[in-house]
Amino acid sequence: MDDGDLEVEVVLENKGDEPASPLTVVGDLLGETREAQLEAGVAANARGEARLRFPLGSPRPGLHALDLLIEWPVGPPASGGTAPPVASQRAYLLVTLGVPAEPAVRVSLAPLTLETDGTLLVGLESADGLPHEVEIRVLTPRGLNVFVPAPRVAVPAQGHASARTRLLRAGAPRESQQGIVVVARALDGPEERTAVATGLVTLSGEPGLLPGVRGLRPALWFLAAGLLAYAFLVEIRGRRAAA
Repeated sequence: MDDGDLEVEVVLENKGDEPASPLTVVGDLLGETREAQLEAGVAANARGEARLRFPLGSPRPGLHALDLLIEWPVGPPASGGTAPPVASQRAYLLVTLGVPAEPAVRVSLAPLTLETDGTLLVGLESADGLPHEVEIRVLTPRGLNVFVPAPRVAVPAQGHASARTRLLRAGAPRESQQGIVVVARALDGPEERTAVATGLVTLSGEPGLLPGVRGLRPALWFLAAGLLAYAFLVEIRGRRAAA
């Protein structure tokens, strides 16, 4: 495995009624970032495929999360020939390396509505009746930023623990729902044991606008494509074998 690469084929499904083109898939795994471009994009009610290849080195065996960011332009280019606005969506894959493993904790997310910024509450409990030290990261789409990262959390063997992280609106459309992914990585033990949860952040309307007036604001076509990413094929190919 030291001499191997991990190749992941990501299948993207456009469930919307407009094409998403061109389309970029960015993946982060084991501290490495890889990017794939689909110049033709994905047509409405169709599927596309992207391949990402990561060097494995000597990873901690167990269950890892592959972070995915999917981006595509929306609308025509802005005046002056500048790039058009870009929409994005978060996704993830769980990848087993070396030995099978199960998540060490269970993760839950409290509903969050924010105007400009707000606190996301992440609930945690042990999945195996043992205590764990857990590292939290929150994956947000473009226009919604992590303002204050979550601290490490000591999850007891029994009962619940929680972590708080602050999110900041940074251009995401008002009166929309933004999908987020929360990854909880157990730091203790010899194996990687990662848990993941997904949730929605609701962005409220423009401050000071009367009800009914908010609806007159033009809205970006954002996430309407309904792109869903999932693992279709995972294979490990040794570099020596490929040589």
